Amino acid sequence: MSIEDIDALAALPDFTAEERSYIFAVGAHDNQDSGLYRTLSGAAYFLPSIAIGCYGLWDGSFKMLGIGFLTLNVSLIWGFYTEWRSAHVEQTGRAIFAKLRQAMENRSTAD
Repeated sequence: MSIEDIDALAALPDFTAEERSYIFAVGAHDNQDSGLYRTLSGAAYFLPSIAIGCYGLWDGSFKMLGIGFLTLNVSLIWGFYTEWRSAHVEQTGRAIFAKLRQAMENRSTAD
C-alpha cells in the first residue's frame, strides 16, 4: 500500500456493522421512486375509505359511513406505524452522515 492509500483509509470513520450494511443496501438501490409513484401508492390506502364514506353519505347509510370512517382510521394508524418502524433506519442514516461530516471536517483542518 502506498502512503496515499493508508492516508485515505485513516480518514474513513469506523462504521458499525449495521451502518455498513445500510450503506451497501442504499448503494445497491440505484433507482429512486418518483413523487407521482409515492403519491399514488399513498392514495391507494385512503381513496377506498373516502369512496366508502362518500357512498355512505350519498346513500344515507350511517353503517357505510361508519365503515368508511373506520377504514380511514385504520389506514392512518398503519401510516403512523410504518413511519415509526422506519425511524430506526433514518437514525442509522443520520449516524453515518454525522461520521462522514466529522471525517470531512477533520480532513479539511489537516489540509
